[in-house]
Amino acid sequence: MKRLLHLLPGVVAPLCLGMMLMAALPARGQMLHLDPLPWYTAADSTSRLALEVAADYFFDPRYDWSVNRLLMTVSLPSGSSGIYFLRMPHVTFDSGNVPVLQRWPDIRGQEMDTGWPGGGRVNGFGQPEAGVCGPFALPLLGRMDGGAALGLPVGTETLYPFSTTGMPMRFEARKSLALGGSLYTHLSAGILYMLGSGREGLADEAFKGGNHFAADLAWYRGRGSRLAATLDSSNRAGRTSLLAGMQWWLPWSGDGSVGLKVARELEDETDRPAQWYVTLTWRLDSRQAGSAGSKNGKPESTSSLP
Repeated sequence: MKRLLHLLPGVVAPLCLGMMLMAALPARGQMLHLDPLPWYTAADSTSRLALEVAADYFFDPRYDWSVNRLLMTVSLPSGSSGIYFLRMPHVTFDSGNVPVLQRWPDIRGQEMDTGWPGGGRVNGFGQPEAGVCGPFALPLLGRMDGGAALGLPVGTETLYPFSTTGMPMRFEARKSLALGGSLYTHLSAGILYMLGSGREGLADEAFKGGNHFAADLAWYRGRGSRLAATLDSSNRAGRTSLLAGMQWWLPWSGDGSVGLKVARELEDETDRPAQWYVTLTWRLDSRQAGSAGSKNGKPESTSSLP
């Protein structure tokens, strides 16, 4: 597994970075919501063994849509410097007066009733996601981070586009660059494959793969303390998203930190699952397992490659 952790990103990363040259063509459609990979940085935490609990509120005033979500993420050490992670969300989705099939009629399966899912408010456990992140090296580009994640087909399509029985598989690569002092930028690129649905229901149009690019500018101020501006761009079969956000993290105990994230969708199309994303996150680290230090709050490499 340790060898796979280093070889898999090395194969996928050139493909991810090469896709930066592809142009995104805007079109109307729908986009399944996916959370960013939980990249590990030594300055962000004291350990690779950690628990995060996030309280989310997503809303879109144009369509009277709102989502309350509780997301739990468990991180476990992988090898000398990587992490395994597992996510489990619980979602309460209110589609207001505009049901999902009314907004996106092309995702309707052949056997679905036009009134699906019946009622404007549904709730339940969303789709679990499991994955791995870790460092690797490439010629010319040097040290980078790679990640892979797979959505497990045990969610519910009644929570679409915030959960599904489909199986999204993602591969991403990230490069961190020091800009001076405690200021860093992180650039990432990735590919999304949708493996279809594990059950009959939504049409194939609901499950589209594509690419993802992200950049953030982060100011680190010590363990668990940072301020960051983020920009995420996605294109899935012509369905586009451009999400701009801010994050503020502060330590709340010797082993924990709390973060406030606010993001807004900039694309003025119907692709977006929501227009505003607000998240309050609590993180609790274990210093006894897989700990990695940082110097002056800067995101140093967690360890040397074998």
